[in-house]
Amino acid sequence: MMRRLLASLSLAPLLLAPGAACADTLQDALSAAYRNNPNLEDARLAVRAAREDSVQAFADYLPSLGVTGSYGARTAETETTGIFGPSESETELDPGAASVVLQQQLYTGGRRDGQVRRARAGIESARHGLRSTEQDVLLAAVDAYVSVMRDQEIVRLRHEHVEGLTRQLAGARRRLEVGEVSRTDVAQAQTRLAGARASLARAEADLESSRARYQLVVGQMPEGLEPAEAPPTPANLDDAVAQAEARHPDVLRAMAERRGARAQVEVERSALRPQVSIVTRYDHAEDSSIADDRSDSASAVAQFSMPLFEGGFNRSRVRQSRLNVGRAEARIEGLRREVVASTIASWNDLVAGRDIVAAAEEQVAAAEQAVAGAERERGLGLRTTLDVLNAEEERREAQVALARAEADETFAAFALLAATGALTVSTIGVKE
Repeated sequence: MMRRLLASLSLAPLLLAPGAACADTLQDALSAAYRNNPNLEDARLAVRAAREDSVQAFADYLPSLGVTGSYGARTAETETTGIFGPSESETELDPGAASVVLQQQLYTGGRRDGQVRRARAGIESARHGLRSTEQDVLLAAVDAYVSVMRDQEIVRLRHEHVEGLTRQLAGARRRLEVGEVSRTDVAQAQTRLAGARASLARAEADLESSRARYQLVVGQMPEGLEPAEAPPTPANLDDAVAQAEARHPDVLRAMAERRGARAQVEVERSALRPQVSIVTRYDHAEDSSIADDRSDSASAVAQFSMPLFEGGFNRSRVRQSRLNVGRAEARIEGLRREVVASTIASWNDLVAGRDIVAAAEEQVAAAEQAVAGAERERGLGLRTTLDVLNAEEERREAQVALARAEADETFAAFALLAATGALTVSTIGVKE
């Protein structure tokens, strides 16, 4: 039940798709939820944003080219003293300058390689995050679907029970008129009918709640839902655990984050290593101080830098990044244990669900025979009206329990797929 609640809460901000066709199969419902969920869209955009990190990392390998320029107006007044006395002159200048700088990094101490590996790890982490969100969305849609199917069946059974007890009450009143039963029998039938009506009201309220949650998750109201079939599951618990450890998106995302943390160590180490680059420059200037002057220059310089003392800052960054690698490894182990525990719990839920369905089917069959026998024996005077009412009550509760058990079994099968990391649109045939 906790997994169902968490999966449903993860879909709270769902956007409703206007004009979508009503789903009538589980695959249709899953497809609608997959298309309309904003959490999935957020995860998809996260993958695209991570790809841009890779573009930025690779850009550091390429040269950088820049152009700067300036242009203005200047008035210069000059006063000189000669043999004929002082003289003044005024010059109008239009100074302009332009520079082109081309820089290529040759050696960065491993920073560029570390940035590329970190970016690739980020892309992989975002992709596994998308898969994890995808599983949450699909599992919540399955839960909503089987809940509506279950509650519809329970409402049908409760309604049939009310109709049956209404007929029982009418028959008891007729038998009371001819003296075959007492008023106690009529009162017992009235009591059961009132209880059945209360159960029907509760079942109808539960159905409306399930329909509302279905609309929240899938994006449309349920109409004409068809029975859902459980998907294929691992053959045994060992296979399920092995699959979960190998492909669960949360574990894989943690592994990608560890690779990113290791790459960050190399990035931080590069600050302690020499840096080598080549800078080529071309400068052009006109009218800078006197009219019609002009200058052009070009240069190519190899630059070298090596940190000698930075107060321990860079070394602290390296130590910190190594600690983050250890944290990432601890997260991997923690998530692996969580995944294994979830898989074992899901497997046991599925096994128990199958056993419960088999037992519930036997209970319903036995209750049907008990009702038929009680009605025959009442006609022979061997059973009372209360005996028949009790038998019908047990049959109805057995049918309700069977409806719930079948819904739980179906959900448990999908929950096991999610626990092993196999609940994806491709594995269950959902249209993207």
